Amino acid sequence: MSRKIKSILLTQLIIIVNFSFGQTSSEKASVKNIKNYNNWKWDKTFVAKNKFISVAVVPDAAGRVLEYNLGDVPSLWINPKLFGKSFSNDEHVKMKDWRNFGGYRLVPIPVKNCAVNKNGKKVKRWPPPVSIGDAPYQAEIIRKDDFTSIKVTSGVQNLPVPKFDYKSKSFSTPEKIEEQFQYSRSLHIEDNSSLVFIDHTLTNKGTNTIQRGLKISSQHVSRSKPELEDGENFVAHIPFSKEFKLPDGKQFHISVTPESRWRYINRNRMTLDKNNPEHVKKYFNHGTNWTGEVSPGIYETHYDYYLMGGIEMISSKSWLSYVNKTNNTAFVKMFEPYDPKLTYEDGANSVIFHSGLEDGYLETEVKTPIYTLKPNESFNYKEVHGAAKIKSTPILDVNQSGIITKKLTLDKKTRIITGEYGIFKAGKAILRTIDKTGRFEDTSIDNVDPLHPFSLKQKLKSNTIKSIELLIKNSKNKYYKLDTLSL
Repeated sequence: MSRKIKSILLTQLIIIVNFSFGQTSSEKASVKNIKNYNNWKWDKTFVAKNKFISVAVVPDAAGRVLEYNLGDVPSLWINPKLFGKSFSNDEHVKMKDWRNFGGYRLVPIPVKNCAVNKNGKKVKRWPPPVSIGDAPYQAEIIRKDDFTSIKVTSGVQNLPVPKFDYKSKSFSTPEKIEEQFQYSRSLHIEDNSSLVFIDHTLTNKGTNTIQRGLKISSQHVSRSKPELEDGENFVAHIPFSKEFKLPDGKQFHISVTPESRWRYINRNRMTLDKNNPEHVKKYFNHGTNWTGEVSPGIYETHYDYYLMGGIEMISSKSWLSYVNKTNNTAFVKMFEPYDPKLTYEDGANSVIFHSGLEDGYLETEVKTPIYTLKPNESFNYKEVHGAAKIKSTPILDVNQSGIITKKLTLDKKTRIITGEYGIFKAGKAILRTIDKTGRFEDTSIDNVDPLHPFSLKQKLKSNTIKSIELLIKNSKNKYYKLDTLSL
């Protein structure tokens, strides 16, 4: 072989190797501190990215997650009026002073006893406590084991907080600090998935025993364009079971009454007339967006701009979903299982809330149990968020492999098995058939990833199959179960 040919081949090999390494490195999860990310005007934004998702955390915006995107599709609503802003931890705030950056946020619960009024009674205050909800957080990047985490930590929150009295035009003055606690959150992502792993910690920093939990909320996009009110395209799902009822025996509570809805619209949207039959028919109700049970054990609601209120219930399978139907993109959150032995605020672990503030957003809210914490004690609470393209709604079930929109089903006449899914982990879809003796056979179906919905249609070869499993095999040859069917 001539030197010239060898040189050409070597050059081609180097190009191929460099291209291969480039492809590999682009798939890796990365974490960076980026100044003025997305032209948001903050000096620091910690951004975790891989080939499927981007997650952005802003320390000065109370440590909130202000971006969780699948490709170029956002899940979170953010408030452009507060870009680049930061606020002190001064608790002398009025109703109009809530610094709602948007995104993924939290409030301490119970909310009903965080403040004190002028008579010394424990009450709710809105805005919620500032140090944990509005003020800047400390942030750091932590590299440990096989992943890199973004950790944020609040200042110490003192309770009770003062409350403004509009009659006397003055703030109440708490006699003493009764509670002190501090919140921290760490999150990380994987190389080839859309999953976000989140750990929450609340620590008692005071000298008294406290009873506290967290309500953790995602404020979601509710319009496909700023000028449109197409809330029917933005839906949320809660799985429920008749086994789990609220303390009064009801399956759920809707916080909106016909009177409250009418008042809200009349004050904030348009002037209403109770002598106008069209107004009464359209607006004197608890909302027309509560779709109800769209599949056995699955409750759905869609966004309504002319509404301010929510639905509260027990998420029996410990997940919530938000779907943008204009582009068939689903974002879900999985959290710790409901435990009937523990105490929850109002007896529920989940809420779907419709906010008419700013330009409107749909909230999926997770409520932790209320924990009793002695001085220096803390509790930890875990969530896993996932995103995937899907073909249809409703969402029937969720696990850490993906979303099920049509479960595994076998047509006994044709012997064809079908199902439809959204995928969290990139890899190969594997259909595993298991016979009566426990022996199994794997059939490779297709490459799958979060950016493409997956439909299964496969004819079974054997008549002796006892059960079927749909698995995802990743690049490291690890298997993850997505769906099962017993025959």
